[in-house]
Parts: sequence; C-alpha cells; structure tokens
Amino acid sequence: MDLYIVRHGIPVDTSDWDGDDSTRPLTDHGEAQAEAFFERLKKHGDIDRLQRVLTSPYARAQRTAEIAGEVLGAPVEAIVELSSSTSPALVLRTLENRRELPERLMLVGHNPDLPMLIGALTGEPSLSHGLDRCGAVRLEGRLEPGAMRVVWRKAPGAA
Repeated sequence: MDLYIVRHGIPVDTSDWDGDDSTRPLTDHGEAQAEAFFERLKKHGDIDRLQRVLTSPYARAQRTAEIAGEVLGAPVEAIVELSSSTSPALVLRTLENRRELPERLMLVGHNPDLPMLIGALTGEPSLSHGLDRCGAVRLEGRLEPGAMRVVWRKAPGAA
C-alpha cells in the first residue's frame, strides 16, 4: 500500500477567527500553496494514480483535501476519525474496518495527530515525523503498526 499523509494548508490565524476551530478556513495563501504543492507532486510523479482522499471534516483540512482531489483526480471523503485530537489506534481501526481500502490512499489531517500516526505505522518515535503545513509523507508497506516505511517527506516549498 502507498499511503500519503498530508497536514492541512495554512489556516486563518486563531486570533483572527471568532468561530469554532473546526470551521476555521484556509487563507488565500494557504489555498494557493496547496494547489501549487499538489501540482508539483503530480508533475514530478511523486503521487501516481491516487485512488481516494480521506480527510478530517475540519474546514481547513477538508479544503486541502478537495484541492488534492481536484489536482490528483481522486474522490474525497471526510471521516470524523481524522478530526483533531484523535488517536492513531482509532484511525487504524477505522481504516482496517473499511470494506475496500485502496492501494493508493491519502489522509489529510492535523498535527500532532498525523506525526503520531506515522510513528505508529513506522515503529519510530512520532517526534521525528513533524509535518509543515501542507507537508506530506509517503509511506509504503502493510497498514499495521510498525509495518510501513517512509519513502519520502516533502515540504510545500520543496516539492
């Protein structure tokens, strides 16, 4: 399995947002950065034949996922288990319980949840897996704890 794990793009700052955190959107710069990042990944062949994007339902993650889906030609689905502050064990259980899991899947969510998930999947400490906003990691292997390896890590400015 090829698993692409992506942190959401740049959101509106919390000091400029009066609404609920789950509704905090990407900035215009965050949207443009996400589009450029996914275009570069596609152009360089870093993501090939992506089959599905699963995302946190939070607005900033969902918009990042929508941009990825548009650029990479994959359907997008929001799942509550990728919301902020969920455990890697819950995410893994949810993925394992899906009837058909694609071989090339992207997950879009939040820090520190995603680094913890990467750590669980690779068997390496989560502190070494921090993600920039709109940063991505490609994992390869079986979807179970300790059974995946990092193939590449990309920052939005260095795709």
